[in-house]
Amino acid sequence: MDGVIVDSEYLHEKAQDIVCKQFGLDVPKTVNPLFKGWTEDRVYEFIAEHFGTGSTTVENLVKAKHEAFASLSDELQLMPGALSLVQLLHEQSMPLGLVTSATKTDQERAFTKFGLAPYFSSVTTIEDVHLPKPDPQPYLITAARLDAPAEECIVIEDSKYGILSGLRAGCHVLGLTTTFPHQALQDAGAHAVFRSIAEIEAYLRTLLFPTSHEAQSA
Repeated sequence: MDGVIVDSEYLHEKAQDIVCKQFGLDVPKTVNPLFKGWTEDRVYEFIAEHFGTGSTTVENLVKAKHEAFASLSDELQLMPGALSLVQLLHEQSMPLGLVTSATKTDQERAFTKFGLAPYFSSVTTIEDVHLPKPDPQPYLITAARLDAPAEECIVIEDSKYGILSGLRAGCHVLGLTTTFPHQALQDAGAHAVFRSIAEIEAYLRTLLFPTSHEAQSA
């Protein structure tokens, strides 16, 4: 969801700054790129190991991060082109599943704000899995919920862990360079890498409407 459906990376960084100030943690911004694609638990376990927990616990840091992120929700925006792509696939009766490392609360907040719920047949959040990305479990669960073989599913991912998760599940994985550079996603094994959701929509249109595309090209 983050980095594909909603533009939230900068809000996560702002929320982390709030938490660090709240508990007196000195976490340099230079480590922020490392956290991209990580679960909140893993982020704050890393922070605890390398920078301490201040006057609290990892559990409380994670809770404070969720609260800080929620306080910034008015600033949350859709990724450019996301709604257009979702609507296109929905109009073609293609079942859509969301796989996210976000909490159900954060996912529902975004869906409510942007009216996304009617477009998705399945939602898998961090609470639904025992083994998060890069394990294949999130995508295997979603494929089963969609009653579709994983090898027939197309995954759009912006993180290296997400790409690995989709590949290990047997899906066809498209990389989106909103969070990581092209080379990083290519090195992770993405079948194709795109600079924008608009490019992905154009690519998918050639798969959905090959005859129409050929006619336009001619």
